[in-house]
Amino acid sequence: MAKLYHVPLSPFCRKVRLSLAEKKIDCELAEERYWEPSPDFLRRNPAGKVPILRIDGRTLTESAAICEYLEEKYPEPALMPKSAEARHEVRRIVTWFDDKFHHEVTSKLLYERVNKKVMGKGFPDSSNVKAGAKAIKFHLDYMAWLLDHRRWLAGDVMTLADFAAAAHLSSLD
Repeated sequence: MAKLYHVPLSPFCRKVRLSLAEKKIDCELAEERYWEPSPDFLRRNPAGKVPILRIDGRTLTESAAICEYLEEKYPEPALMPKSAEARHEVRRIVTWFDDKFHHEVTSKLLYERVNKKVMGKGFPDSSNVKAGAKAIKFHLDYMAWLLDHRRWLAGDVMTLADFAAAAHLSSLD
């Protein structure tokens, strides 16, 4: 059985959990406190990051790479379309969420409101919370524009792009 070392509120871990669930891959979940890294945690990933997936006798890290591995190794149900152009669009939107949305929204709201408290790093910086709250409007407007032009974020079928969106948005709830 696969084992995912994760933080429940991490959008990157959530994206991997969604992919595992959609592909019906049984997986044990183990919470990691990456901000208090144990020697075992650092042996699993010397970079000190989650998610970490143990599957098929391998240790996989980095959410995008894990999701690509799962797609290649377990192709059904498909979370990536067949054509290079459609795959590019999925990757573009996943990257947009994992980079731009994360930097401008998720990190400002989640880190300030939740992570600082959990990690014992003080009180939220109100300027970051305000910046994240202001930035989310632009991102939601962009998502609405995409959905006005297609059924799902990256096209006509549900893909990894929709999981990236769900992972980031649900972590803010």
